[in-house]
Amino acid sequence: MQAAQFCGQRLRCGAAALFFLFLPHPAAAALSLPPAQIARLAQHPTWLKLLHFNRKTGQSEILSEDFFLSPEGRRSPETELRAALAAYAAPWSEDGDSHARCRFPARYFWLSQQLQLPDYTLRNPQCKTFSRWSLPDKVRSISLFLVSGYLGNPASVFGHSLLKLNTGASDDQTGLFDLTVSYGALVPEDEPVALYILRGLGGGYQAGFSDRYFYTQDLVYSRTEFRDIWDYELLLTDAQRTLLVLHLWEVLGKKFTYYFLDKNCAFRLTELLELVLDEPLLERAAFWYAPVETFHLLEDLDRQSKAAAQPGLIKSLRFIPSAQRRMQHQFSLLRFDERAAAQAVIEQGPESLPEQTRGLEPERQAEVLDTLLAYANHRLTAEQPAPSAAAKAMKNRLLPARFLLPPSSGPLADPPVLPSPAAGNKPMLTGISAAYDARQQAHLRLRWSPFIQESLGRNGLAGDELAVLDAAVGLSGEEDTMFLDQLDLIRIRKIKTGFMAADGENPWSWQLRGGVAQDEGKYDALFQFGIGRAWQISPKATVYAMTDAAAHSLEPYLRLRPHLTLLAGSGDLKGRLLAGLETVNYEGDAQPFLSAGLQVGLSAQTALFIGIEQAESAELTAELKWFW
Repeated sequence: MQAAQFCGQRLRCGAAALFFLFLPHPAAAALSLPPAQIARLAQHPTWLKLLHFNRKTGQSEILSEDFFLSPEGRRSPETELRAALAAYAAPWSEDGDSHARCRFPARYFWLSQQLQLPDYTLRNPQCKTFSRWSLPDKVRSISLFLVSGYLGNPASVFGHSLLKLNTGASDDQTGLFDLTVSYGALVPEDEPVALYILRGLGGGYQAGFSDRYFYTQDLVYSRTEFRDIWDYELLLTDAQRTLLVLHLWEVLGKKFTYYFLDKNCAFRLTELLELVLDEPLLERAAFWYAPVETFHLLEDLDRQSKAAAQPGLIKSLRFIPSAQRRMQHQFSLLRFDERAAAQAVIEQGPESLPEQTRGLEPERQAEVLDTLLAYANHRLTAEQPAPSAAAKAMKNRLLPARFLLPPSSGPLADPPVLPSPAAGNKPMLTGISAAYDARQQAHLRLRWSPFIQESLGRNGLAGDELAVLDAAVGLSGEEDTMFLDQLDLIRIRKIKTGFMAADGENPWSWQLRGGVAQDEGKYDALFQFGIGRAWQISPKATVYAMTDAAAHSLEPYLRLRPHLTLLAGSGDLKGRLLAGLETVNYEGDAQPFLSAGLQVGLSAQTALFIGIEQAESAELTAELKWFW
């Protein structure tokens, strides 16, 4: 029956099965292994990883039946190994792609390193579809991409990761036509956000790996969602790279169960790396796994390898700025009058170009036109698949004008390189602090959050902040009691300083907070949303003014909180100064408040924070933080 499974025609299939069963087929004889050896191989960590077998549940996490050669293969690694050995010896049919050697090349590549597989070859001519996909003579390296967070999608708030097969083609320097592999949930169109979050948290979706050319990913992430990308090119051996590429082919299109918090894109891609690196990368992935954690692991392994005089794991790190960041940088290079001229052309239309650039030298007119053409291309791409007539008309009017001016001295300048989020603090926070409040006296505080990006931390980007389940428990020494000091279920701050007014981009910065806080021994549930404007006054200082509107469970139930904040510093030393007013009744009476904090990074894993808050009373805090 096993031989018949891979035959194309019923009559030919029957003859092949008889030949295979009753004659001494050399391959079949060679694959007849002792039961003890089969049992040992079936429990080998690599074999279990190839099957995505979960020891805790006693079954593979892949749901697709066609991933297994045996009906019991999902629950029995040994049965699946026996079926794989038998299928290896099965005759080839006219459709070579259906043979097990073509469907599961990673399994046989690994088995060839454990056994003497007769007639084994890595590049089998019968596997035509796989050979066209895997590009065996062209893939030179493998990259893992870290994509910055995107607030337009709940599943993308914490970022994303994907894998890329680099060919290094001379006619494709940016790798736009290299294959990428990503993992994501299979979500119906127009799924309500609330249902999407609920089902994503509870495993209500199936998910799988899919492959696309990089230019399609670049279109979505960089040019539509305006997300930055960090390209980690890995230094893998030929055997590691081969096994990874072969296994990618095996899992493409196979179905898993998707869990937003842990069994997500980052987890599954890290699982693939764990297969070839032979490192317990996921040993701490219990109930939460964020994409940036994979890249912290890569950074750690790279440092450990280099400390041991080994080559390391990271071959190179490349920053790929979003199209919006490139555009903003290009505008920033123009002089004030040139920027005003460019913005006027965007607002009034390309027909105003002669009037707006009349007083500029030809070389400077060329700079303005280059910037406007970059803007026009940016708009055409962002509006795909149906760009507006205005965007098309702008480019069509600008191009002839540009041909009349001197050529550019070089390509458009790249924006400054942003450090990878993995170069900062790790996302999980544990803290211990001593606090003195004039009302509560001195008390200790224990704090924990599974994911936090602080504006004062090393992993903060341009003043943004994101925290989930940030909880603090107080310990009162005098009363010998424990109390919940604060619980932020979610805290988000988005600071926007580099927006282009002429582009119609939303200029507003905003923040959101939902949780519970203690107020004079009582617990106050609150939901707060603030909006305002931000300005970058220097490379190391940002100011923003916001007004928060908050709903509370304690009176007054509705409050307004206008405030002004200064963020300053960089690297290991950052500070924050905040001053504002908060309404205390519905007549408009307000109470001033002041908050100041300074954080010093002691190492990659630790920091010291010292802060003071003054409202009805003063509170002093000194906190030691661990990031892991």
